[in-house]
Amino acid sequence: MKAKVDLIALQRELVQRIKILSKDTVYLGTPMGEHSVQLLAQRLEKVDFIMQNFELLEWLFNPNTDIKRADLVNQDKIGV
Repeated sequence: MKAKVDLIALQRELVQRIKILSKDTVYLGTPMGEHSVQLLAQRLEKVDFIMQNFELLEWLFNPNTDIKRADLVNQDKIGV
């Protein structure tokens, strides 16, 4: 599984790309322009979701993690 820093970098790159493309009226006027920006925005939403649930996904997919199921239900260990 990718590290959280990779997700942060991807999130930052998506935000920048969306900002740039949203200001490019020529690109937005192409047949796929608006659709591509919407797809990038959807991808950003998914990255945000993954980051908010990173510990759960790490526990689920990484057999070498130190995260325990008890940690996932402990209200004192839930990140804000």
